[in-house]
Amino acid sequence: MKTIKVVFLLLSVALQSGAGESRIEFQDFSQKGAEYKPLENLRFAKADVTYSGNEQTDILGKQYSASKYLISATVQVQTLCAIGTINTEIYQQVPASFEIFVIEDKDKSIHDAFVQTIYELWSRKKLYSEESFFNFSTKGKHYVLTSMPGSVNVKGFYFFWVNGRAVKIVFKGFREKPQGGWGVMDSFTNDNLRIKMADAEFKAYQFPLSTQKKFLKLYREGFFSSRRTA
Repeated sequence: MKTIKVVFLLLSVALQSGAGESRIEFQDFSQKGAEYKPLENLRFAKADVTYSGNEQTDILGKQYSASKYLISATVQVQTLCAIGTINTEIYQQVPASFEIFVIEDKDKSIHDAFVQTIYELWSRKKLYSEESFFNFSTKGKHYVLTSMPGSVNVKGFYFFWVNGRAVKIVFKGFREKPQGGWGVMDSFTNDNLRIKMADAEFKAYQFPLSTQKKFLKLYREGFFSSRRTA
């Protein structure tokens, strides 16, 4: 009977998760006003996003002035993982708070530092820099560069570069303090955020991560240095 209950619970969670995903509509908030224009390439699965002024934030070890936005999102986190005769994993949908920082990279300084760091790492066939993993996504002429700490779900932040802007995603906590679980950043990225350029759509990162020969080839061909936006 216990085995049946566990299986039923896991099936119920999976079905609820799948059903929720099918109903997701990612919305564009960049038309709300001048303060929201920096969000033009971002889409959120949320009824609203709130502008919170300008604030300093750190990207690649340097401080930048950023437009700051607040968002609440429902994320799916793992609340139980038990390994035994029957491996049990339980997930729960919980509300969480995030901050979104958007930095205008007009002189491409963030972009160029980002590209150089990835090239130096991946050309040595290394995936991890002792501080960060990186991801490169491309469709046609559009691309996204992403950096995340080694324990992104623990440290609760990552950032990416897209179309002339650097964007930093920061987890601020669960809405209800007793709630919690593992996987909050992965869930936010998978279920609540999309990056959109023309007809190209991206997730900020996807597993498995890997060094990419295409990136190295494009770098050597001057692809990144010849574009101010992408």
